[in-house]
Amino acid sequence: MQIKLVYWGVIMALQLLVLNHLGFSAFVMPQVFIVLLISMPLHWSKMIQVAVGFGLGLLIDLFIGSPGIHASACLWLVLLRIGILNTQDIKQQIANKLPYDIYSVGVTPFFYSALVLVFFYHFYIFWIQNIGSANGHRYLITTLISSFLALTIIAITQYLLPKRAS
Repeated sequence: MQIKLVYWGVIMALQLLVLNHLGFSAFVMPQVFIVLLISMPLHWSKMIQVAVGFGLGLLIDLFIGSPGIHASACLWLVLLRIGILNTQDIKQQIANKLPYDIYSVGVTPFFYSALVLVFFYHFYIFWIQNIGSANGHRYLITTLISSFLALTIIAITQYLLPKRAS
């Protein structure tokens, strides 16, 4: 349990103190903190998952000063996650109260879900931030680059997390 709290703290610090202040360009804004929503324990009720998603999104909004964009995106991400997980055979992981990570469900199912969820999240926040703009190609470029960088960092963090912490 302590390792999980440290993991959550490290991911949030990485997002809020490092990734939100990179300033590489307008095309690189990875949102890595969503791995916390993607890897929530499978036995949590849907209401708890939605509440955690909203709370985490609201926390990010408060730190970066956005008007509810991340809270909204996190709610949609949790709902999409629930839909994706309903298509997977995870009964054993739910019974054993495991989180959704590469050690409990395997590399392929985890990264399939992470790919869909990370791409959706980035597309959603960039679309909402720039609603009414005529730069459709910019949304796609920003989404692809940011999603690729976020997935790379998520993969690294998943492999660094010890098996026994799952």
